[in-house]
Amino acid sequence: NVNIPEVITIRELANRMAEQSSNLIKHLLSMGVTATINHSINSDIAEYLVQEFGHNPIKEEKVEEKIKKIKEVKSQNLKSRPPIVTVMGHVDHGKTSVLDVLRKANVVSGEFGGITQHLGAYQIVFNSNKITFIDTPGHAAFTEMRARGSKLTDIVILVVAADDGVKPQTIESIKHAKAAKVPIVVAINKCDLPEADAQKVKNQLLEYELIAEELSGDTLMVEVSAKTKKNLDKLIEAIVLQAEILDLKTD
Repeated sequence: NVNIPEVITIRELANRMAEQSSNLIKHLLSMGVTATINHSINSDIAEYLVQEFGHNPIKEEKVEEKIKKIKEVKSQNLKSRPPIVTVMGHVDHGKTSVLDVLRKANVVSGEFGGITQHLGAYQIVFNSNKITFIDTPGHAAFTEMRARGSKLTDIVILVVAADDGVKPQTIESIKHAKAAKVPIVVAINKCDLPEADAQKVKNQLLEYELIAEELSGDTLMVEVSAKTKKNLDKLIEAIVLQAEILDLKTD
């Protein structure tokens, strides 16, 4: 058996075949190919020569194919992991209230992947889906991420009050999330108030390329009320759905 890489010199091929280099050069000459001992030939010509001299050629895997196989094996060993979610939004838009209600949903105590050491984190279980929330001022999470060069959060929940609309900190939160390439799920809060106008919020968010599904976009938006707990289950479902799209894995 003679192993053949993508490219090989006549000298190396002759060595592998235990043949004289001059015999290979003569054979190539008879085919109308002029070559010297240091001439490189591709695997197809090498394969032909090996067969002509009565040996069994075995083509070596290309580097790309080797890498692909390693990646495939690695991805088979990966397990799904819970999404890490950061809640952001303008002051007084009910960010803390939304977090508190979600936290009460079903908290699991303990540490998750060492996040707790840096930032308050807690995990909830919803229909057997685990979600890890980082309890931190949203901006701090992103500053921390930039400093450590790591992606600390997978999904951002952007809380926008239905009676107040998009505000400076809302815009800042959107910019942070987009810069970090983190998908945003919008929670339009305070929908229980008489002056709530969720449609107005959706129209305002269009400016920042956050387009609701009903407007043919792909941003998940849920109209909620932390006070009455309206649609908070739908908000969690939206997070689970977004996590499925991301297909998060860990070793």
